[in-house]
Amino acid sequence: MASIMVSQDVKDVLSRINPGEENIENNIFVRGLRDLLRECEQELLDLEIKYGFSYEEFKNKLEKGEFGSQFSYPVETDALRWDDLILEKKARLEVIRSMEKM
Repeated sequence: MASIMVSQDVKDVLSRINPGEENIENNIFVRGLRDLLRECEQELLDLEIKYGFSYEEFKNKLEKGEFGSQFSYPVETDALRWDDLILEKKARLEVIRSMEKM
């Protein structure tokens, strides 16, 4: 497994913020992943707000042609992005869970 290396100078500065914190490198990594996860969740929420329903409902309506052409650029772009965000969220959650078990 790869390790995250933080210089001693950075560890010293961080230890002033969080005295006694163990495994600070992993904790920094997990915090960063949590921030990315929040951004991902915000984008998912933005799409749900934009269309007024969940991804599954969006997908069903898209397949039924309720948005006109499912290949129109804005709709297709949103569909692809929504798909990607769902996969991204799942992957980030898996990594965060794994890291927190360490």
